[in-house]
Amino acid sequence: MTPPAARAAVSAHLTDTLGLPPNLATHTASELLDRLAVEGWQITATPTARPVAPRARETRRARRLVARLLPRLVRPNGETER
Repeated sequence: MTPPAARAAVSAHLTDTLGLPPNLATHTASELLDRLAVEGWQITATPTARPVAPRARETRRARRLVARLLPRLVRPNGETER
């Protein structure tokens, strides 16, 4: 299912680019998007989530650096160094 905002955007582009009347552009956009949906194409309103790299991909050097710097930056009473 294509969101209504996407249908309206396609219709507006057809009107501006091809000079179609708005009612014909709306009908054309609807038919085009329905046909694409039947063939498996989807336009969604929510972006897909990007995979997060696992901690294992961090280099050993980076982990050592964080382990060495973190105790220096945070004092036992909660104050941070500058």
